[in-house]
Amino acid sequence: MCSSRQLYGDIQDVLVPKMYVEQTTRKVLVMQWVEGQKLSEVKDLYLIEVGVYCSFNQLLECGFYHADPHPGNLFRTYDGKLAYLDFGMMGEFKQELRDGFIEACLHLVNRDYDALATDFVTLGLLPPTADKLAVTKALTGVFRNAVAKGVQNISFGDLLGNLGTTMYQFKFRIPSYFSLVIRSLAVLEGIAISFNPDYKVLGSTYPWIARKVLTDSSPKLKSSLQDLLYKDGVFRIDRLESLVREDAAQLVAYSRVIQQIDWDHR
Repeated sequence: MCSSRQLYGDIQDVLVPKMYVEQTTRKVLVMQWVEGQKLSEVKDLYLIEVGVYCSFNQLLECGFYHADPHPGNLFRTYDGKLAYLDFGMMGEFKQELRDGFIEACLHLVNRDYDALATDFVTLGLLPPTADKLAVTKALTGVFRNAVAKGVQNISFGDLLGNLGTTMYQFKFRIPSYFSLVIRSLAVLEGIAISFNPDYKVLGSTYPWIARKVLTDSSPKLKSSLQDLLYKDGVFRIDRLESLVREDAAQLVAYSRVIQQIDWDHR
């Protein structure tokens, strides 16, 4: 398990306060004082992009993440860095859930609602006894219009809102980790939308997901990639082109951040 400081300490645009171990107790965490402005009060879309990147990378690579990124806990320092504050609430995301979350995003964007129904069971949102055929039909009705607009226009907030009735119908369960993950992503999307009404977290981070699926050594994700690219024995070149295109887009969108990271050690 790694810390935010271990993950982002070498990124020039990110500041993670130092922890003073000698003064810290089980009840009190003592950290470096940071001066700056709330990220929600300064129009800095680049730092919001950095925050989204860091949040996804920490969540899905490390599985240990800042679970309370409300506007008061994200600062823009006076020298232009993104500072994370208040580490009183952290979340742990196990490997099988990380893979399941990536697969769910992949299947959602590619309109594979049958696989998405299975993902919901893997993520603990649905019981294994759920009627998969009925769930697939319901998810198709819920997400079809939203996804038809393209990945760049998919909002986490809208997806959750549309899912409400279906969640009640099929007795969805909301694991504690899920509420923390969705809340952390929704907060970042909300901050960005206050400056750019067209901003969408999933659209911004899907290139990261595409890169992950294309390059990760996880047998689970390799299997997902194979299932995505082959349908009834036919190779889906359009889906491969989509993944490669999105991965290339990430290199542009995150070029300043990526320069600070050694990808070989991610």
